[in-house]
Amino acid sequence: MEYMKAFKNLLFPTRNTCYFCRQNVQIIEQFICDDCRAYLEEVHKEVDMDSIYMEKAYYALIYSRLARDMVKDFKFHGKSYLYRPFGEIMMETIKEHSIHNNIHIIFFVPSHRRKEAIRGYNQSELLAKYISKSFNIPMSNNNLIKTKHTKDQNKLSKQDRLTNLDKVFKLKNRDEVKDKNILLIDDIITTGTTMIQCAKILIENGAKEVRGLALTSSKKI
Repeated sequence: MEYMKAFKNLLFPTRNTCYFCRQNVQIIEQFICDDCRAYLEEVHKEVDMDSIYMEKAYYALIYSRLARDMVKDFKFHGKSYLYRPFGEIMMETIKEHSIHNNIHIIFFVPSHRRKEAIRGYNQSELLAKYISKSFNIPMSNNNLIKTKHTKDQNKLSKQDRLTNLDKVFKLKNRDEVKDKNILLIDDIITTGTTMIQCAKILIENGAKEVRGLALTSSKKI
């Protein structure tokens, strides 16, 4: 029994444990201790996406070494609980730009079913659920889907990025998006193409406006 309790605490940090470094601390804010927070640079930046499908996107953190390592742990190393501190940071971006005042529904960038089965979860969906619940904004579930397994955008040339995601996203129910202002959630903006391709499908199916929100961006924007 004690073994199972210790194992659970390892996977899911307790209330007084920093979700990044796992140290027990007396004072903690947004699940992160002051020492770890000192290595994070919050910018809550607005970005011009230069697309007819998505004019604006936002990201919360500079892509620092700590941010990069934590995102990799979140995506690839099973640390799904990191959606809590990351969600809290992204919520500050939403508040700073008053994004929540004009959003009808939240979507997230979908993963292909094969990749999600291997990983066990979609990190963007976890973030979207946390933000949806916190702001009491409805979240779409399994409406926007990815129908084709693709290569990672950051491993491709600029030209290949444009074709890699062509016609891989599909919307199953257009009534959910008609005349709606949509917030599209992802963990990281790498090239911007993924968000724009998702927004393209949403706009073409009747959405009024799509804005993007990511935790961080490895793109120089």
